[in-house]
Amino acid sequence: MFKEFCPETPKGVASLALRLSFGISLLLVGLTHYMNFEPFQGMVVEGLGALEFLGMLWAYLLPALMIVGGALYTIGMYHEVAAWCAGLALGSIPVGMLLKPVLSGAPLPDVMAVAVNTFIWILVYYFVVKSCSCCCEKDMKK
Repeated sequence: MFKEFCPETPKGVASLALRLSFGISLLLVGLTHYMNFEPFQGMVVEGLGALEFLGMLWAYLLPALMIVGGALYTIGMYHEVAAWCAGLALGSIPVGMLLKPVLSGAPLPDVMAVAVNTFIWILVYYFVVKSCSCCCEKDMKK
């Protein structure tokens, strides 16, 4: 399961620690969204106007994508599926938040903090994917 991360090298240990902490964090955020679903759904739907139905649907899908992606990264399996789930979940957040001022006239400063915070998550996601890809490609050549 963790064979591709070469825990005897510093880079392998760092890759493993990054993947585990990212996966567990993403999993916990997804679970928290479901545990506090009504406020989360209200935040997602707020300010979407005619696209409110899509916001409701996305309020159910986003935490599921986070849970699946986080769980797969945590257990070290199906990196492609994990990357798709986590990437789709994280990439949709700044787009959705920045769509609200366009659709409803919500003040841009009210949504920028969430968008910027998500870009930090996306940078960490990039490094997790990069560390998984490098190790997996090396194992494939063997």
